[in-house]
Amino acid sequence: MRFRSTAVAVLAAVPLALAGCSAGEQAGDPGAQGDQNAEQQAPDQQGPGQQGDQQQGDQPKGPGAAWAGELCGLVGEFTQAQQNLPEPDRSNSAALKKSMVQSLGASADAADRTVQGLRGMEPSPIEGADQVGDSFEQGFVQVSKVLNTARDKAEQVDPADEQKFQEGMTQVQEELKKGEQLNLQEAVAQMDQNPELNAAVQQSPQCAMFTEQQQQQQPPQQQPPQ
Repeated sequence: MRFRSTAVAVLAAVPLALAGCSAGEQAGDPGAQGDQNAEQQAPDQQGPGQQGDQQQGDQPKGPGAAWAGELCGLVGEFTQAQQNLPEPDRSNSAALKKSMVQSLGASADAADRTVQGLRGMEPSPIEGADQVGDSFEQGFVQVSKVLNTARDKAEQVDPADEQKFQEGMTQVQEELKKGEQLNLQEAVAQMDQNPELNAAVQQSPQCAMFTEQQQQQQPPQQQPPQ
């Protein structure tokens, strides 16, 4: 089992999609908005029922699994916040700016809450697990920095001047693209290389959403030639 680097995936998929609407899609394009509606609604189709099933599942087995569950829960809250972001309003440039500032602000606030939550975790009963928590914390600090800077740049965009508007949105895009350079693989590798922590992750219901996603993403194994 491998624990997926969720923060990087979400940062790349959600804020970059918001910023991309300023360059690749014009404000007020209902067709483009409809397509994105369909794409962003897809993750929510499996939400309430499956989440209820997970909550009714087995509780974490032992303090190690409980600690791992808290870690997964903090990352999961950030992920869920991104999935619940409203559609950007493309009706006009001013509305687009406002909706992007709000969405980027919500994402940044969610990242900040995750950082504070990771900092507030109790020491892990699993040897070596605290280093994993520290690595995730450092990663989310960088996520927060990118999102907060992007929000600040979006706030400075002038919607009254089309050229300045496009230039400003390009700067927002460039800032968000820095998220592609963020790397939480060190934390992921530390978790994968710690058998006790790895086992605790598998025992924790809060971690199921990440392990299941990873399993779904694995390509089918090729059969040897006959």
